[in-house]
Amino acid sequence: MQIRKATIQDEQRWNTFVETEGGSFFHYFEWKTIYEGNKWLYIPLLLENETNDIVGIFPLVKIKFFFYSKLVSLPDGASGGYIFKKSLTESEKQQAFQIFVSYINQQYSKGCSTFILKENLFVDDASRSQPTELLVKNGFRFRFDVEIKLPCTYRLPLAPSFEDDIWEELWGKYLRNHIRKSQKQGVVVTEDTNGQYHEDVITMILSIYKKFDEKPPLKEEMRLRLTAFKEKTKIWVALLNNTPIAALVCYNFTGSLCYASKMGYKPAAREYFTTVLLFSEAIKDACENGYQFFEFGVTETMKLAQWKEQFKPIKIPMRIYEKKYSTIRTFVEKTPSLLKWTLKNVPYIWYHRRRILRKIMRGEI
Repeated sequence: MQIRKATIQDEQRWNTFVETEGGSFFHYFEWKTIYEGNKWLYIPLLLENETNDIVGIFPLVKIKFFFYSKLVSLPDGASGGYIFKKSLTESEKQQAFQIFVSYINQQYSKGCSTFILKENLFVDDASRSQPTELLVKNGFRFRFDVEIKLPCTYRLPLAPSFEDDIWEELWGKYLRNHIRKSQKQGVVVTEDTNGQYHEDVITMILSIYKKFDEKPPLKEEMRLRLTAFKEKTKIWVALLNNTPIAALVCYNFTGSLCYASKMGYKPAAREYFTTVLLFSEAIKDACENGYQFFEFGVTETMKLAQWKEQFKPIKIPMRIYEKKYSTIRTFVEKTPSLLKWTLKNVPYIWYHRRRILRKIMRGEI
């Protein structure tokens, strides 16, 4: 097996491999445009056999900061990491992974603090609690919080009849009443098929980053997100008196999965229960178009988890691993965000001090 960095000429073969070998939407080669729009280095590693058939892919992003860099696979979406050809034996998969990791260590680890790896997810992973042994043997540490089961994603199994199987059979009265209230108050959801609301959508999404005091992406990157996958993207906009007050960006993958990628909203959206109406319309559309699952995106907080659970989806723990390349660079990377989180969560820290202390002693923080 031989490894190399894929080029634009490999795009079609790469994407076909993603769709036939169990990849996710976030493995598509077109993410190169989006990540590079944010000034990140996209590293699409490709493994081929003796007849030049693809047997594995491993897309990475290298994010550069002032004092250090870090490797991430992949920054967006709940799924990521490597994909192997399904026909490979276990020994061949181990050999392939070893080739990937050795190549990454030699070519891209210089100056890096950490390597964050996300495993590709399936519904079966809802019951998985143990780390993948192959990753542990290669120096990766499982970073999932087993006590609160976060971070995670949620997948809602869909049915041909939204009204009968989802609305009436699955969802509770509390959720249905909020959706009805939103409609009665005049909120209308429409699909933005010609891009007339793009700038409104971008403004609302960026405002959410600011609300939670997170660094927002560049505006140009957000524009690329809305256009790079034009044929696979649906943008839902909620209007009140013809004014956008909320938006939801969904990615559709190979006719089986609808992924709610980004959401933005104005303060008025909460008063009108707009967010549940938006998701309801997107889920209804996914049912009508024959998708098998609706995925709710990355979930990192208990509050957001509780909000998503009202739709009665399956909770799937995200499988995230970390490999440290430099203790000093890792300290430089994590200290500012840790101090910031500490100052914002003093009551939580005091209440959970024993559990947090145990995690520090185990080296999990």
